Amino acid sequence: MKRLLLTRRELYNSGRWDIDFHLPPEGIKKFPKELLSRVDAAADIGKDKRDPLKNPEVAFQYIDISCIDVSVGVIATPQELMGEEAPSRARKVVQAFDIVVSTCRPTRGAIAVVPPHLHNQIASTGFSIIRPKAGVNPFFLHYALRLVSTLEQFRKWSTGSSYPAILDEDVAKTLIPLPDAVVQDEIASKIMLAMNLRNRAIQGANRDWVQVLDNITHTLTGSSIALGASVPESPIDDLFEVHTIKDIANYLAELPSII
Repeated sequence: MKRLLLTRRELYNSGRWDIDFHLPPEGIKKFPKELLSRVDAAADIGKDKRDPLKNPEVAFQYIDISCIDVSVGVIATPQELMGEEAPSRARKVVQAFDIVVSTCRPTRGAIAVVPPHLHNQIASTGFSIIRPKAGVNPFFLHYALRLVSTLEQFRKWSTGSSYPAILDEDVAKTLIPLPDAVVQDEIASKIMLAMNLRNRAIQGANRDWVQVLDNITHTLTGSSIALGASVPESPIDDLFEVHTIKDIANYLAELPSII
């Protein structure tokens, strides 16, 4: 049985009476203490907002929670909307290499790096926008935010039963491992390589699948088919061309400011 001794004032100040909230997280203990930092030591919380309804005839790309492929944490299917079609939650402006963190049901891991082609676009207010500080690799930070030890802390901070949610402040205070910049770049390079290999394998499997279906159709119709039917390339590849801290800083310096 878990036991914890707290004063009445400590309970009152926290606003939470459930023991799970007050018990220290377990998963993060596997990392050396000297490696741990709060998220807000590595990143700022993006607060930029824009109301697309003020420009009803201007198209924009909208990132909501349904756009995130939670299996790997990428923005897979952003929606193109006109300003007049903008939902009320379409307000948060993102820049390239920001990290969007779903604050609703946060243990699902709907967390993704914003690719360059979505720079200055709009995300849902259901995200916390994490903007890595100078010297922090966004791809490493993305990896750290999706760790089981991080999601455990998100669970502890969550309030609500049907749709548990966390706040920007909860993301900010979460502990993550944060090695030096050289190690971050090394880890990011390994992750990007693995992601690209995964993407190529999926595209190859999709091409094989289309070819099999075409061959089956050919046997039924007797019509000629084109060998090696094409499958559209995934739009996430361009995200991985730049992934070191230095190259990202140079890339960002050339982008227009978000408005």
